[in-house]
Amino acid sequence: MSTLEDFCNRRVAQLREHMGTHGIDVVCLLKAGRTGGNMFKRLVNTSVGSALVVPMGAEPTLICSSMDARDADDSTVAVYDRGTASPDQAVIDFVNNCLGTGKKIGCNPSGLTHSRYQLYNEGFKAEVVDIQPTILPEVLFGPYPEELKYQRKASALADIGTQAVHDNLKPGINECELAAEAVYAMRKAGAEGMSFCIVNSGPDSAHVHGAPSDRVVEDGDLVLIDLGPVKHGYMADISRTFLVGSDPKKQHMLEAMDKSVQAVLDAIKPGVSCKELDALSRRVLIDHGYEDYPHSLGHPVSGFVKPGLSKRSNDVERVGYVHTVEPGIYIPGLGGVRFEENVYVTDDGCESLFKSPRLW
Repeated sequence: MSTLEDFCNRRVAQLREHMGTHGIDVVCLLKAGRTGGNMFKRLVNTSVGSALVVPMGAEPTLICSSMDARDADDSTVAVYDRGTASPDQAVIDFVNNCLGTGKKIGCNPSGLTHSRYQLYNEGFKAEVVDIQPTILPEVLFGPYPEELKYQRKASALADIGTQAVHDNLKPGINECELAAEAVYAMRKAGAEGMSFCIVNSGPDSAHVHGAPSDRVVEDGDLVLIDLGPVKHGYMADISRTFLVGSDPKKQHMLEAMDKSVQAVLDAIKPGVSCKELDALSRRVLIDHGYEDYPHSLGHPVSGFVKPGLSKRSNDVERVGYVHTVEPGIYIPGLGGVRFEENVYVTDDGCESLFKSPRLW
């Protein structure tokens, strides 16, 4: 039976194959943006460190501060002193020490600020190759089939949190209390952490990404939740919206959203354009009388880097992708509705990884 370390070793081996094909001597993956640590987790089973350096002929090394080094599990670690060196300079110095002359460094600069990009581009003593659009999508495209069981565990925790909100939802409870019930239920069931926990009610549910407050839920409210439990470094990302009591206008919003999500799920299969899936979700909502929503249709989870589902995406669906499907309706002063599924792309369609209904 494969372990988490086995999956990491397989990905590092794949990475080295691509390094050889592209003539790259050292890969330096920088922690940039929200998902950097999750990307490390898929390669060396830990999320700490400022960078992960993979030389062609040596073990992967995490560049860590002395404060974080002991949390790097069994990974090889190069420690720097935060009092005498910046994380970026420590990474540059370590990578340069791994190089001879006339070599290539594979890097992922897209999440860096302009000043950090300049620092690395000028500091590395070799040609820098952007592997974000080429090598990383091949190595970090999605879980191996036998690895999917770990993603399912995170998904099951999201279902437990959703059920906890549903079971405790009533007029008079406040958003923070509902969030606490969800987190407690997921933690008790084994969640190791939370990427986020959003609970917004009434007019505040029209916020795309809000935060729980002490607002008290009232009869007739829409209550939007977005939960991100983590297990073994795999993250689920579920959104559901509940209607407290009855309201025909808000019920119509829920039903339109359900149709938009289902249309996308029915259309997903290998080779389908992600841009067209995004457009499909919007057409369904517009046909039901709602405005375009201000975010993309979906994104990958758990440190995997593909696909992007947006108006500008050039990605196409591929067997093994795991990503969200999450259109939304947001009406200021009234409320919002978002349903979010996590799907696994199969040979002839997709599988939703959640058991929670969208319409309760």
